[in-house]
Amino acid sequence: MSTGHEQSQGDCTSAQAAGEAALWDARLRAPDCTEDNHRTFVEWRDAQPANRAAFEQLQSVISVLREERGRPGARALRDSALAMAHRRRRSRLAMAAGIAVAVAAGSLWLAMPEQMSSISRNGVAAIVQGFDSITGSQQERYVTDIGQRTTVTLRDGSIVELNARTEMVVRFDESRRDIELRGGQALFRVAKDASRPFAVHAAGRQILALGTEFDVRLDERSLRVTLLEGKVSVGQGVAGGGDPDRVLRPGEQLLAQLPAAGRRKPAQIASVRRTDVEKVTGWREGRVFVEDLTLREAAQEMNRHSPVQIVVDDPALAALRINGMFRAGEQEVFVAALEDYFPIATHRYGDSSIVLTRKQPE
Repeated sequence: MSTGHEQSQGDCTSAQAAGEAALWDARLRAPDCTEDNHRTFVEWRDAQPANRAAFEQLQSVISVLREERGRPGARALRDSALAMAHRRRRSRLAMAAGIAVAVAAGSLWLAMPEQMSSISRNGVAAIVQGFDSITGSQQERYVTDIGQRTTVTLRDGSIVELNARTEMVVRFDESRRDIELRGGQALFRVAKDASRPFAVHAAGRQILALGTEFDVRLDERSLRVTLLEGKVSVGQGVAGGGDPDRVLRPGEQLLAQLPAAGRRKPAQIASVRRTDVEKVTGWREGRVFVEDLTLREAAQEMNRHSPVQIVVDDPALAALRINGMFRAGEQEVFVAALEDYFPIATHRYGDSSIVLTRKQPE
């Protein structure tokens, strides 16, 4: 007969194995996965029965989700939603079709084990639970890979949607709710709790929120904070000093440029401006809005959503300015549009890359 302590240890081991299995799944699916990665994975899988069981359970869940997505009823709903996209009322009708698909898969989703509850229908998020070695508080780390988006519900009831190639660390205790966004993009819907501030830390800045909805994007060049609803304050965080705190209103976006030293130093606030919230959050519906970006920047944005990587192999082409809206993951459509408007030649290398060069005169 097992004791409560033994059962608790078993639960922790299972949760840890599930988190590690999700990490390995993401690694093995990545386009840059190496033979050394495969060998290390096999060593991890065979080291403990719990590791093998967690990985096999994860693969079973993924398999079932794929089958559900391919069922005739789901395909019909999807095709109907696509057709509706060309009608005047496409937003409302497509949303209704999306809800119908979600309801059809609801019984499957609710049946998932608790440690798998943060797996996305669009991809698998790596989940690692543990303790912060400095503060001693419990923390969770969430990671999405190329082409993956996911939604997680935090312990306080707050909901976070993660875009592709995003890393987030959650640290909660009795007095604070702290999120560290290490890179990528996330949309936060914060549960109200006046006794515990909710703060997102990114690029040396602190975004403090109370019962609000906002989007945070951190890339190699800048930090962007966009407020959808409620109220947020953006300041220097723990370090203090420097720029005064900025309070955003719904529809406003704060843009902070990253210094040459990168994310290790606080981002420098450049402006607060009105913005198109639908474009900022279009990634939630698989849309990529490109506004006055260089071709290199636009290709990098598209590459977030597909294992097929677009490479711009010409400095002059890389500096071209691009505008438009594209579907996430549709690299061929993006490249075809470029070929229509610019003197660009494409070279495909298997299923891994498309190289863009200047088209030679005929």
